[in-house]
Amino acid sequence: MSRNKKKKKEKFNVLPKSTGLSLVVIILLMVEAFFVLLMSVLDILPAKYAIIVLAVLFLMDFLVFKLMKTPKRVTNKRLVGAIIGVAMLNILVIGCNYLFNTYDTFQKISEYKAQWEDYYVVADADSAYQKAEDIKGKTVYVVKAESKMYNEAKERLVTKADVEYSDVADAATLCEKLTDKNESSNTDVIFLSRTNFELYCENHENYEAGTRIIDTITVEVKTDDFADRINVTEDPFIMYITGNDQYGKLEGVSRSDVNMVMAVHPVNREILLVSIPRDSYVMLHSYGAYDKLTHAGIYGVDETVATVEDWLDIDINYYFRVNFSMLVRIVDAVGGVTVDVPKAFSSTYWDYSYKEGENHLKGKAALAFVRERKNLEGMDMERGKNQQRLLSALLKKVTQSEVILTKYTKILDSVEGYMQTNMSNKDISALVKMQINDMRGWNIKSISIDGGTGMQTTYSMGSTKLSTVIPYEDSVNEAKDAIHAVLYPAENDKAAEDAKQEIDEEAVELP
Repeated sequence: MSRNKKKKKEKFNVLPKSTGLSLVVIILLMVEAFFVLLMSVLDILPAKYAIIVLAVLFLMDFLVFKLMKTPKRVTNKRLVGAIIGVAMLNILVIGCNYLFNTYDTFQKISEYKAQWEDYYVVADADSAYQKAEDIKGKTVYVVKAESKMYNEAKERLVTKADVEYSDVADAATLCEKLTDKNESSNTDVIFLSRTNFELYCENHENYEAGTRIIDTITVEVKTDDFADRINVTEDPFIMYITGNDQYGKLEGVSRSDVNMVMAVHPVNREILLVSIPRDSYVMLHSYGAYDKLTHAGIYGVDETVATVEDWLDIDINYYFRVNFSMLVRIVDAVGGVTVDVPKAFSSTYWDYSYKEGENHLKGKAALAFVRERKNLEGMDMERGKNQQRLLSALLKKVTQSEVILTKYTKILDSVEGYMQTNMSNKDISALVKMQINDMRGWNIKSISIDGGTGMQTTYSMGSTKLSTVIPYEDSVNEAKDAIHAVLYPAENDKAAEDAKQEIDEEAVELP
């Protein structure tokens, strides 16, 4: 009777008698539980693959327990069980690292990131002013503008140096006032944003050398979450891709060098890229005045998006904001991309040349490719097309199964800190899950908005005339129609069917 009880107790003894093996089993179960939790939270594996993973884990657990559960202390079975258990533990640790890095990257890309703008206190280089305290009680000239950020910066400068302000119409007039030798000595200090100061310096040689920045006020640029959230795997949506002309982490506001509307139909696996010239002359949403589209980025990404929405009569669901550093990093992470160049040209930025036909580009060569403008026949318009060519090649590369499997961690590392979006991490996970589920290819099409060049005054630079692109109305309407066709293909099919039926009816009526 006592032997039977002992046997029954042994049957319910879950862990091996060995303390070391018991510890391996406990750690294995804990890591496995964490792995399953991460897999559930991240939710990028389709159900069929998740079931397979869970089934394999269950079978391996059963095998390990079966091998370790022997009455003798040292047996070949226990040794094999221990080896399998340790191997599983290592694989699960690596898997947890992959899943956690993915989750962490998705969170960092989609979480709110503060953007900052610097405002400069600028004095004449020949003046005695060296720091903000030197201008205490003085009159500082500023732009007459209703920007919340600018007003906050002005309040901070008053607190710091107790200055008074005198308004000037625009940034260009403000900068001219500083170096105008006919002005009195009380007009040799101005206060303006870093982007406006840099913009003026670009268009006026030697201006920076004749001035001195004596203080900087940094203000947070608050961006509203304007995302119109939908089911990204079933409903068509529009994403705005904006690339600024800066290196390093995405923190400060800057001009938008790349401007592209991306219409996506996830069910049909169709993407339309609409390239917009950076110098397009458009009306700014918040200021009701015309400016170059690239300058809209000075006022934050939401201003750029709202301006394009007004102009193209569309609703943009999401945006992706990137910069030069991110492009170099992600192209290198996927092992380079191949683009088809219609006509050979050389870069004015670095020592790169591009032959007619296919060119395989690594990171820095890809950046030079999308930045080049001066050596292209179409100038800004052709640059936009080159940006489309590179983006199309990159999208095709990252959606290939072998790239997803072999370059996974490198891609994640390349975008962290160098890309921002208002798309939620759940939406990003859903798109990844959809792609893993069937690995279907995407039909990627590209069009560009064209226009004529001219010299125009702008809101950002006031009376100073700058080179702009006046978009052709026909080209803008063509872009609108193309976007609509991707988002609502059923309507276009019905219109085509109605047109065909009308033609057939007319043909029947002919004698």
